[in-house]
Amino acid sequence: MAPSEIQNATLYWTVLAASVSAVWIGVTFIRDRIAQALALNSAVITRLMEYDKLNLEHPEIQQYLSQHVAREEAYFHSPAALGDLLFYQAKTLVYHQLNLFDEILSTASKSSRGWTFLKPAALPEKGDWEEYIKVKLRHPLYRSILNREKHVFGAALREFWDSHQLEIESKLADPYSW
Repeated sequence: MAPSEIQNATLYWTVLAASVSAVWIGVTFIRDRIAQALALNSAVITRLMEYDKLNLEHPEIQQYLSQHVAREEAYFHSPAALGDLLFYQAKTLVYHQLNLFDEILSTASKSSRGWTFLKPAALPEKGDWEEYIKVKLRHPLYRSILNREKHVFGAALREFWDSHQLEIESKLADPYSW
């Protein structure tokens, strides 16, 4: 075999090995990206199931939220509320849900739609989540917490509240949506 044929064969095998390696890296990257998106979605679903479990175990909290849907925000920072054990349970449940909303919005803001490889894949149905969150935030207890204590939540929820507060507060809360 002539030296030029050996060089051509070496170049051929080098290019082939580099191409196969590049394809393998791409496939691995896409697989890891899909796995990351599934893990994020799984974490959100797990948190939702925990929330649903709390609701099933404590229907009195849902009843409390429904019965107090027409109250003014100020009620939830008054001595009357402080004397009610269900107020504390409801507030704890609301904090739990607000933290879940913060996680959903934070994950959604760090993700992308389409084929960009610089960000993780997007959460499905982001627009539906945002509408769901807006409905829940209409309750005066949620609004009271966000208007007085939003600094304890992450930037994603605070920005969402700031962007949609007027729209949320302009609509009445549904006593049957808790």
